[in-house]
Amino acid sequence: MTTMSNDDLLEILSWLPAKAIHKLKSSLKLFSELPQIPYFVAKQAENSLKKDHPSCFFIQRDNNLNHNDHVELHPLPGEELSSGVPENMLGFIARSRLKILSSSNGLLLCLHRTELFIINPATCYLLHIPLPNHLQQRGNLHSVSMTLECDSDDYRLILFDNEDWSSHFDCHVYSHKQGAWSLRKNRFFAKSRNLKFDMPEICNGAIHFISDCYSYLTEDSTYFRPYIMSYEITNGDDEDESVETKFLRVPNDARRDSHDDSCHMNIFKWGKVAGYQTICLVR
Repeated sequence: MTTMSNDDLLEILSWLPAKAIHKLKSSLKLFSELPQIPYFVAKQAENSLKKDHPSCFFIQRDNNLNHNDHVELHPLPGEELSSGVPENMLGFIARSRLKILSSSNGLLLCLHRTELFIINPATCYLLHIPLPNHLQQRGNLHSVSMTLECDSDDYRLILFDNEDWSSHFDCHVYSHKQGAWSLRKNRFFAKSRNLKFDMPEICNGAIHFISDCYSYLTEDSTYFRPYIMSYEITNGDDEDESVETKFLRVPNDARRDSHDDSCHMNIFKWGKVAGYQTICLVR
């Protein structure tokens, strides 16, 4: 009869959902020490990145930094057993005044003043991410948009920055594998409307932002109606000089009466069609 090694046991446990992991912590000493074991932390994060569907979503109110409101976690239907995160972790995020900027495959990108962290709420593990050099002396990061993208191969931070209030944004990408920030050759062009930088969607290697709908442009303007801007981010160091921002019109039905100030639109991941990821628009 063969015995199972600790590494084999940790490999198996790393596939468990977050809720099961935290239930085990109170049963044996080995399990209680799981979040402190580097091998387990790495394997659990690696395995969570292989999941291709979300199990929950977080809600953090806009006034959280001022009123210390708790962070809410809501499991999706059918995912109640796999999306558990310990209450003390959610409380820690609120008490520490951490602002959730983005989430991807179970990991959170959080900001504390001018410090960035990637947090794995399942293991309570925090990883500090250095800011790009040009941001380290800035007093606040309100004009900066940051998105976390994770897959089974790597995780990246995509940062859009605009210091001169123009419609062109610099794009910086941080790769965990490389451990450094790089500046993309081509700037991102937002055109005339304000984009919802806090609601990005990454689909087929491109990041998408939808504009607002407010009627501050004249009706004869090319960009009077809301639109979506797409920017390719997959080619990294081999970036093609011809890669540029793409302008996407929203469907005609959605454009009707969209200049009304009560109209709001957002885009979300939808699923795969013929092997390609898709997004949907909700008005």
